[in-house]
Amino acid sequence: MMGSVMKTADRARRQWIVHNLVVIMLLSFVPLKTAPGATIVLKDGTFVEGKIVAGTSSRSVRLESRFGTRTFNRKDIEQIIETDEGADSAEKKSFDELPPALRAVLNAQADYRLKRYDRALARLEPFKTYIENSAVRIQIDWLFIELYERLGRWEQARKLLEEKKSKGSARERIRAQAHLDILGTNSTYDLRFIGDRAARNFLRTEQLQQRAREANSLADVEIMQAALEEYCEQLLVQDKLSVKGFSDQLKPDETYEALKRAPASGELGDHLPYVDALKTAEASLNKAQSILGEYGRAFELDLLRTEVDHLIAVASRMLNEMFESSPETFVPASDPQTGRLTGDGRQQWQARCDDFINKSKPALRLLDYMIVKAERYPRDLNALHQWLTDLRERIEQAVRAAKKERDKTHV
Repeated sequence: MMGSVMKTADRARRQWIVHNLVVIMLLSFVPLKTAPGATIVLKDGTFVEGKIVAGTSSRSVRLESRFGTRTFNRKDIEQIIETDEGADSAEKKSFDELPPALRAVLNAQADYRLKRYDRALARLEPFKTYIENSAVRIQIDWLFIELYERLGRWEQARKLLEEKKSKGSARERIRAQAHLDILGTNSTYDLRFIGDRAARNFLRTEQLQQRAREANSLADVEIMQAALEEYCEQLLVQDKLSVKGFSDQLKPDETYEALKRAPASGELGDHLPYVDALKTAEASLNKAQSILGEYGRAFELDLLRTEVDHLIAVASRMLNEMFESSPETFVPASDPQTGRLTGDGRQQWQARCDDFINKSKPALRLLDYMIVKAERYPRDLNALHQWLTDLRERIEQAVRAAKKERDKTHV
């Protein structure tokens, strides 16, 4: 059985490494269909819609959304708005039951996406002094800021940005500083520079470059988006964050030894030799994402692919060791007449089974770590997740067989 596991693992690993980019590109066009079950309102003003899934506890909430399964610490959550999925008009019912301020925010967001900025602003005006819910208040403030920018009301936008810079949450201060830096560098509100880099060097098309030179061009949502993207890009460069730099820090031998030494319980990721590099990358990406939501997702996905490819090589080594100690390849001492194991043979056989079972534990734990990582990107890493899950099941089957055979008395 173990031989078939190793052959399957090696073949699947080669196929994934060769074809993963093609598979991922194809899968990226497959939408994740998730029934809306709840809206989580975070204290930083973020709204996340999805379905609460297994793994939710008194300390954290796991939410499955179209962007994947995420875990939120309850101390970061302002409010959880649950919906009735069984109702025929669940979506309409859940919206009608939301507080008026939250309904106004969601309607204003819809108008904003349709570029109906005056209408969006009118929806928010009645809630200009709203204070009942801090998360909704944050969302209202940022909608006001962005609407003032779209309408070219720069003094009003700057006033709110300065307030956020001095009194906002940590994420809001980062976001406000980005907007203020862009407006400060481009004082006539046309886009010329981000930092020391001229707009012509990062705007994608000549048409965008022409629009950027027009007076008040930062009021254009596409121009401001390009400015914020470049700002985030420069943040990552400033932090010397790159996939290659991360890859250069990955040493299979060091990771293998660290995993063998890791305690049997607790977070496996805390014992990886490159954990500090991951934390640095996460901190940099968090800064960028504070400014521009989903910015950096592709970069984060590339980091994850790099890490998983590295861990697959380490897992292969662990599985090879398991195979070398497989009971299937071992012949214990037995009585040639009866076929019964001798006393020594029985001890040898049990020791062999125990060795195989013990060697499976770090390998299974490593697979669990990679499976959880892949779950964060169901659209992009579905093939990898399925392969890891199948491989884990095959190994578990081999372990169950070894446990069942451990106490046998005949060869």
